[in-house]
Amino acid sequence: MRGAVGRLIGARGRREREAEEFIALLRQASALLQAGRGIGELWAELAGLHPSCAVMPAELWDRAEPPRCCLHHVLRHAEVSQRLGAPPFRGVTGPGRAEAWEQLQACLELAARAGVALAVLLSRMADALEDGQDAHQAREAATAGPRSTARLLMGMPLAGVGLSLVAGASATELLSGPLGWIVLSTGAALTLAGQMWTRALIRTAEETA
Repeated sequence: MRGAVGRLIGARGRREREAEEFIALLRQASALLQAGRGIGELWAELAGLHPSCAVMPAELWDRAEPPRCCLHHVLRHAEVSQRLGAPPFRGVTGPGRAEAWEQLQACLELAARAGVALAVLLSRMADALEDGQDAHQAREAATAGPRSTARLLMGMPLAGVGLSLVAGASATELLSGPLGWIVLSTGAALTLAGQMWTRALIRTAEETA
């Protein structure tokens, strides 16, 4: 159980870190464009700002399936794709959310077709993603209390059984009479009601956050 919780927390932390790194990438690209960098040299320069996760042969940078291991290799792949006349980020699915890379590619195409300043588009996209991150963190904070209550309610029946065993009561004797079944049914009903209540609290917190 602890291992599963640890993996869940680790995966959540990794997603948040990747989202923050992607937003930083957009801001770096916008700043370089405003400083006079051309689109032809942009991705190579950005790749140099991000560490490589491992050594990847150059012949794999222009493969059909883009890498998703790290920003460095994705940007190197984008550089090669652009030189070959292909969309730099078409088909990129990571690191981070695939939808974010699709939006980045859409910004490039909009800037090329409509003549909109790419630096402005990237800056606005970074602002929108940052607002989404803030809203997500606010929802997480708002629902932390109800979720803790739900976990507490789930553990109370087991805690009650444990206390009865410590006190010397026998579960078999307890369930052999009608009183025991009444207590068991009441406890199950209260647990179910508590779960429904906490779920309602979580929904309310998510809607208001």
